[in-house]
Amino acid sequence: MKKDIWQTKHLSVTSLHLDTKNPRLGREVSARAPREIIQYLFEHDKAIEVAQSIALRGYFPNEPLLAVQEDSRYVVVEGNRRLAALKALREPGLLEGTLARQIERFSRRVTDPKTIATVPVTIAPSRRATDRQIVGRHIGSPVLAWQAENRASFILDKLEEGYENDELRDDLGFSLADIQKARQTRAIADMARSLDLPDEVKAKLDRPRAKLFTTLERVFDSSVGRESLKVVPDAEHGLRGTTTKSEFIRGFERLVTDVVLGKQSSRTLNTNDNIRAYFDSWETSERPADRRGSFVPADIIIGKSVASVSNKPLPVASLKKTKQVSKTVLPRDFKVRFGNDRLVDIRRELTRLRREDYPNAGAVLLRVFFELAIMHYLERSGELPKIIQKLGGKGQLPYGTPTMKQLVPEIIRISENNLPKDKAIKVEKAIRYDPAAPFTLSDLHAFVHQADLPSDRDIWQFWIRTEPLFRLMLEDDVKDENK
Repeated sequence: MKKDIWQTKHLSVTSLHLDTKNPRLGREVSARAPREIIQYLFEHDKAIEVAQSIALRGYFPNEPLLAVQEDSRYVVVEGNRRLAALKALREPGLLEGTLARQIERFSRRVTDPKTIATVPVTIAPSRRATDRQIVGRHIGSPVLAWQAENRASFILDKLEEGYENDELRDDLGFSLADIQKARQTRAIADMARSLDLPDEVKAKLDRPRAKLFTTLERVFDSSVGRESLKVVPDAEHGLRGTTTKSEFIRGFERLVTDVVLGKQSSRTLNTNDNIRAYFDSWETSERPADRRGSFVPADIIIGKSVASVSNKPLPVASLKKTKQVSKTVLPRDFKVRFGNDRLVDIRRELTRLRREDYPNAGAVLLRVFFELAIMHYLERSGELPKIIQKLGGKGQLPYGTPTMKQLVPEIIRISENNLPKDKAIKVEKAIRYDPAAPFTLSDLHAFVHQADLPSDRDIWQFWIRTEPLFRLMLEDDVKDENK
């Protein structure tokens, strides 16, 4: 079959978009904003080394980025680390922490900024048309190998897109054993993320690295590990339990916690003998017992998983009833009961602005609304004069009013004193920069300066994390604060 000739164009870096379906990103990171994806690629996939090479040696035009057109946008499906490096070199402020300082130094080494403003991009007719090339670069002897979960995600995504097993084998080189292995990898990851574990453990599971899931896989690949956990391989689901779900979960929670917290690693669980010694160290009550029962990963996983051929939904009785997601910046059931006329007016506008239609206006006005609500609440509660007095004596208020950065610790304190612990934690992650948090106040501020932000999802992510604080400040009577 004759292959079409793909056109290569020179396109501006600002017009190119990172691929949220990039297997490197994993499930959680792929749902985040472009800025957070760039941070992730720099922190975990060596994009900083790519940026350094471009800064010192220039961008090599002989290897174009590979892109497809989706919704009138050019989405780069191959070369996301290079694209992240180019964007960061042009705008070092996209990054946070020490990486920002490093990229700032590298950007000064670029002798001619025009050389990284426009780059060659080959335009493919569809994603499916690019699959063979992408597999060739990331499986076998690749530029930078995918981790186990990245590989599994790619295989299972291809099945979701309509590939048959024979096509995966003949076109992309994946065997039936590779497919079963991918199902097991995804099942282990999705089950681990569905466990009721401490926040410190969940945070590390949400930002997985290779060693973590490689170690868990090693246990499940071991005959001793499978016997101890009461599971067997399964072609359709990745694995299947030979005991009850509750028996398995008890043992699986212990294993996942030990691996995540570093009590066990690929070195201590390297052989069958190592794994047997590990399970022998458990108390009898901690080990999954032989019970008459069976389960598949979909029985444990919360939400939809592509691990199984047929995904079994959770029983209706076990699902919490959730509110319908509002399409506007603020939901209409949110009221300003304790606020001035300006807050009332802005709230009215934000409940009419559709995030999808007006993301820029919505994001900037939400930022203004947040800051005004904070200041009004602090004045109404009598906290603002105390804060000004505390900071003013140190010469930190050149304009007589605290900055939002100075107010963050006070907002966190108020949240901790007045909100349930789980909601206070969400608020803190939203207003204090945290690489593990899906969206933060710093990103909201960045809307004013960055070209490829915001998105509909960004705005909603910020609202759902700060909603408890907004309702405390503008819906609740301040007299209830100290109860």
